[in-house]
Amino acid sequence: MNPPTGQHTIVYCRVPNPGHWVPNHPENPSRIEALAGIKEWELPARLEESSASPAPEEALLAVHPQLHLDRLRRASEHGPTLIDADTFLTEASYEAARLAAGGVCLVGEAVLSGAANAGVALVRPPGHHATATQAMGFCLLNNAAIAARRAQALGHPRVLIVDFDVHHGNGTQHIFEADPDVALLSTHQRGIYPGTGRAREVGVGAGEGTIVNVPLPAYAGDQAFERVGAEILEPFARRFRPDALIVSAGFDAHWRDPLARLQLTTHGYFWLAGRLARLADELCGGRLILTLEGGYDVPALTGSVRAVLAALAGAEAPADPFPPPTRPEPEIHELIARVRSFHEF
Repeated sequence: MNPPTGQHTIVYCRVPNPGHWVPNHPENPSRIEALAGIKEWELPARLEESSASPAPEEALLAVHPQLHLDRLRRASEHGPTLIDADTFLTEASYEAARLAAGGVCLVGEAVLSGAANAGVALVRPPGHHATATQAMGFCLLNNAAIAARRAQALGHPRVLIVDFDVHHGNGTQHIFEADPDVALLSTHQRGIYPGTGRAREVGVGAGEGTIVNVPLPAYAGDQAFERVGAEILEPFARRFRPDALIVSAGFDAHWRDPLARLQLTTHGYFWLAGRLARLADELCGGRLILTLEGGYDVPALTGSVRAVLAALAGAEAPADPFPPPTRPEPEIHELIARVRSFHEF
C-alpha cells in the first residue's frame, strides 16, 4: 500500500525496553519513554506508530555470526553483568537487543515497500559501536548494519549510512569497511570514545573510498554541520548513488548533552534532517530510515527528535526550547579540505 497522495506518511516505533536497565546509567528507558507523546505533535504528516517484534534470526545472522549471538544470549542469562566499563547486560538484554533490531527492520520494511515515506526507529539499546563480534559502548547488536543488510535482501543493493552521533560509528565502519556496496559517512567529535574515525580511515580493499570520517573539534555546531552537509555529505552521496539511506541518529551532539562537547541545536538537527530527506528524494526514491543511537539529555533528545520529525514532514522548524550555546565555533576549513583530499571531491 502506497502512502496517501499529497501527504507524507512517517512510520515510527518506540522500544523503551525497560528490562534492559541498571541504576545510574545514562542509557536508560527514560530516553524513549519521554517520546510517548509523539502523536500529539502537530505535523503536516500522517504519523503511524507500529509495534516492533524481535528481529528474525536471519536478519541478525546477516551481520553477526551465530557465535556472537550465542555468547550474548548466555551472558544475558547470567545478568546483570558488565561486558566492559560502560556496557551492561541484564537477564532481559538479549531479547531487548533483538527487539530493538526488529524495530529498525519494521520501519525499514515499511519504507522500502513504499508504505511510508520515512521510518524512525526510536529504540534502545543503540547499535553503532557493536562490531560483528563484539558488543561495546552501550551497544549489543548493530541496528543500522542489520537494517542495511535487510535493505539489500529486499532488493536495494547500494546503501548509504550517515551517522551523526557525537561518537564515531566504529562498529558500523568495521562491518562494512571492505564492502563496496555499503558506504558510511560519520561525523563525530575528535579524540573521544572510541578513539577511531580519523579522516584517513577511508575503507580497505574493495571498500576503499566508501568510508568518510569527519572528526570535528570540540564546540563545532550548526555552522560546522552546515558546511559538512554542503561540502562533504552531498558530493559523496551523489557520487555513491545509494538505493537506500539509513541514518544512525545520535542526538548526543546537542550542546546540552553530558557525554561530549559538540554544539548542535534543535534547529541544527532540523536542517540536517531536511538535507538528508532531500538527498533521499533526489537519489533513492525517498527511501530514508532513521535509527536512534545516542542522546542522554532527555529534554534535548525530545526537542531534537521533534525537530527531525518536523523536517521529515515538511513542516516549519519548531521553536528551539533552549537558549543558543555560548561557545564560539572553531574554524573547520582545514578539516573540510583534508577530508575532501582523501576522497577527491
